Amino acid sequence: MKKLSIFFSILIILALVLTGQPAKAAFGDIEMLEFFGCSNNNDVDTDIGEAQMQVWVKDLGVGLNGKNQVGFTFYNIGPDASSITAVYFDDGALLGIAVINPSDGVEFSQGATPGHLPSGNECVDPPFEVTEDFLADSDDPTQPNGVNESDPPPDPDTEWVEIIFDLKDSLRFENVMDQLRSGELRIGIKVQGYDSEGSESFINKPFTAVELMSFNALSRNGNVNVKWATGTELNNAGFNLYRASSELGARTKLNNGLVAAHGDAVSGGSYSFSDAPGYGTFYYWLEDVELGGTTTLHGPVVVTAWPSIRLPVIRPAVP
Repeated sequence: MKKLSIFFSILIILALVLTGQPAKAAFGDIEMLEFFGCSNNNDVDTDIGEAQMQVWVKDLGVGLNGKNQVGFTFYNIGPDASSITAVYFDDGALLGIAVINPSDGVEFSQGATPGHLPSGNECVDPPFEVTEDFLADSDDPTQPNGVNESDPPPDPDTEWVEIIFDLKDSLRFENVMDQLRSGELRIGIKVQGYDSEGSESFINKPFTAVELMSFNALSRNGNVNVKWATGTELNNAGFNLYRASSELGARTKLNNGLVAAHGDAVSGGSYSFSDAPGYGTFYYWLEDVELGGTTTLHGPVVVTAWPSIRLPVIRPAVP
């Protein structure tokens, strides 16, 4: 599934570049981020926002003012009624908004009312604090001029708004992505236009980059030693291990508490866990858990534990 997701993401990126959408960077310099609900006023509205709202982060190179620039393009990929009506940033590598570039039917201006992400101080730690002038919202009438639900790009009627930022000093796109991954830089959005007539706030997911280098299980006398190693870990809280007697069978969680993460973004880490399932064939899954609660499942790996076979002692007959 992950490979399919990456494949379709590549198709969308190429389509954006080829159809005049606001993707100006070469392939490889675009990253897509999703959002998690912050205010949670209404479960249905929160689910719609988490399913439909995306921001594409793009390396725009050096602007006419000599500053490195990064573009943040916000999409609402439908089909449920909703509208992105305000966006907020909390500093990091950003210097200031250079340009606001909306699609047809969308009107945005710098500044937003209110001047803070609603509920942003309560749903995350540290609180979401908007830097002065690092915000924009849709012009009146708010909801019609926001980013409304639409078909995903490259549909020509897709709505979007692009916020282009100058970066501080000699910082580059890679620095922005590192800060988005770590949570040092965060993006918030306010969504209105729901059928419920309510509103919700969302913050981008600081994704876990756990690059799994190896994952295996070895058996000995009814005991299984599960080992895994990572090459990269970002925002990783730890791991869970699961075992089942068949690939589609019910999984049993093996660890009482998280296997604590001790890897880093440069060298990763090595881990092991001892299990005593008895004899037979067993399937193991590894789950990494990010600090925000998002999980990724790896596996299964299969191991067969056989009982030791003792050969009979043959004594030569004494004549």
